[in-house]
Amino acid sequence: MKKIAWTLTSLVCLLAACSGNSSQGTEVPVTEPASPSQAPLESEHASEPVTLTFATYYLSDRMKTAVTKYESLHPDVTIRLQATPSYGKDLDEAAANREKFLTGANTAILAGKGPDLVELDILPMEAYANRHLLVNLQDMMSSDISFRAQDYFTNILDNARVNDGLYGMPLYFYLDGLLGNKSAIDKTGVPIDDSNWTWNDFIAAAKQLKQKGEIASALITEPSILLSEMTADNFTRLVKEKNGERAFDSDSFIELIHDVQAMIDDGLLFDMAADGGGRGSAATLNAKAYFNAWPIDSFESYLLNGFAEQTKLYTLPHPHELGAGGYFSTFGMVGINANSPHKQEAWQFLAFLMDDEAKSLTAADTNTNIGFPINKLAYDGQVEQLKEAGTIQSDVHPEAIVDTEKLDQLKGSLSEAVHWVRTPSKIDETIMNESKAYFSGQKSAEAVAKLVQSKIDLILNE
Repeated sequence: MKKIAWTLTSLVCLLAACSGNSSQGTEVPVTEPASPSQAPLESEHASEPVTLTFATYYLSDRMKTAVTKYESLHPDVTIRLQATPSYGKDLDEAAANREKFLTGANTAILAGKGPDLVELDILPMEAYANRHLLVNLQDMMSSDISFRAQDYFTNILDNARVNDGLYGMPLYFYLDGLLGNKSAIDKTGVPIDDSNWTWNDFIAAAKQLKQKGEIASALITEPSILLSEMTADNFTRLVKEKNGERAFDSDSFIELIHDVQAMIDDGLLFDMAADGGGRGSAATLNAKAYFNAWPIDSFESYLLNGFAEQTKLYTLPHPHELGAGGYFSTFGMVGINANSPHKQEAWQFLAFLMDDEAKSLTAADTNTNIGFPINKLAYDGQVEQLKEAGTIQSDVHPEAIVDTEKLDQLKGSLSEAVHWVRTPSKIDETIMNESKAYFSGQKSAEAVAKLVQSKIDLILNE
């Protein structure tokens, strides 16, 4: 559910920002493929004017402003934004534009060409990293004496790695968790220990809540969406590598299907589709439950969620072997092309986005549901702005007093998030689409798992 919420909210907000833009970039000159370790970090022509190309799918007004500001500070650097429109006159055109970006960027990068910098949010970053097509940004940070690791959420940087390297820099991140109806849960007297609970622990607690409390449902979701989310949360456990290829573990996936079915059988789920008539229906919006899968991607979503009067963020259930800690997703993931002739200049611009530009953001800026800045100092500044204002409101929520105690707790949750939710969007779509046949009674769990495994194996190794 959190992925769907992220997709819809970020799409709406970012498309609004992108509206009217078009792709204007020119193709980057072809260079011979080289591994990041072989390529020099310094430009061979540092004193000469440099043109950087930056390919992005979600081109916001803020990014255009950042480019203008950077160019004014560095007259010898020109940054050419290449943006495929993420909007369209209808969903079909928007989908076509998305495919255009995916195909164009993927083809260029795999051919050893492409832009100097690229937004990786919807691109196969792991595949690029495995082919040495992206710069390991850890090397850049280590060689940059001005980079202060303590100024950033290092728990995110440490856990947003691929093959022990940092190949994409997340400008923003957000929390994935369960938003709990704290007052209703406390009223039942059922103890909730979410420090390292599994989905079986969650089901056991949900049964007690239903038995002792007044609310019928434990969780608001949709079975196929919940299964997709549980798969994302367990992705590192579900994908096995053998002989250089990655394979999806269908047996473990069947276990997740049975976990969701158990919740349905026990009446623990409020099914948005079957019971509520859809996500935006009045029945769903007014549904009561003890938990709701909820992305904390802005101060607004944390302080003004509308789910319950008193809420608490709980860690997502997960296998014990993954260890304690919360879940996070990244946004604005920017990588540097390993074949760029201007890696050092590209890094300097990326560092600017992480530092100077991040600090120029206000608390109001973060209500666009893109997440919290990776820069810890920028985040602290936004918190202070909120506390000084004393109130917060949004287009859909009336003005409310800022709960400073709850706000202080948020930084702890952000700092303790260590599990990266990073399933490719094609896998999400595959699971949601194919699992509907099981939940509607048309196919067995084994048949669905076999089909899902076949499709996901192709995605993982394409």
